[in-house]
Amino acid sequence: MDNIFYTDPKNIIGNQLELTDQEARHAAKVLRFEAGDELYASDGRGNLYKTTVRSASKNLVQAEIQETYPHPEPDIKKVLAFGAIKKRDRLEFAVEKAVELDSWQICIFDADHSERSRINEDRLKSIALSAFKQSKRRWLPEIVILNSLDEVLEHYKDHHLITAHVPEVPAQPKAFQQRENLLLVGPEGGFSDREIELCKARKSEFISLGKNRLRAETAVAAMLSQYLFQV
Repeated sequence: MDNIFYTDPKNIIGNQLELTDQEARHAAKVLRFEAGDELYASDGRGNLYKTTVRSASKNLVQAEIQETYPHPEPDIKKVLAFGAIKKRDRLEFAVEKAVELDSWQICIFDADHSERSRINEDRLKSIALSAFKQSKRRWLPEIVILNSLDEVLEHYKDHHLITAHVPEVPAQPKAFQQRENLLLVGPEGGFSDREIELCKARKSEFISLGKNRLRAETAVAAMLSQYLFQV
């Protein structure tokens, strides 16, 4: 099972599934899947399918499901929210690592100190999908884009808030106490005083990511790494 393909849930009907677009091209033209071959696909909603290819072309691969391996939602969910990063390659790196490090959702927002930039949501979804397949996850993280930290805190108002903030007295992360958790990382310029007050009003837990100043994309990986084994 070296290769796992993605199929949109709407392309699964009964015991049949289809790969379309880039997934079909990769299977049929790059990896040369043919009728009769065994193929594994995931719907990004917790299900892995063992299938037999019935037909394969560059635009469409049709397969018959032989077995389904369901994977339940995690007991602990980690939503990663971080301030928008202007440079595209660094933003894409942050999204890729957030997927690999088990973020349930990835929220990108314009912080008070963010350098405003246009975010190509489709491109980020493609990056997330590639990382999802490479890391052999079963649940595909959703990309959520919001306009401010205020919107983030409202959108995830039922989540326990954990904020990485350098000026605070260094503190080691504690074990999760709740099922729904929001891990918050600021932009390159850090959080504004206003944003820190918002987090305090939400009774945020503040943690340190170490003594060195980190780039935003490094902070994303460092934040999630603190909780890698808490699932």
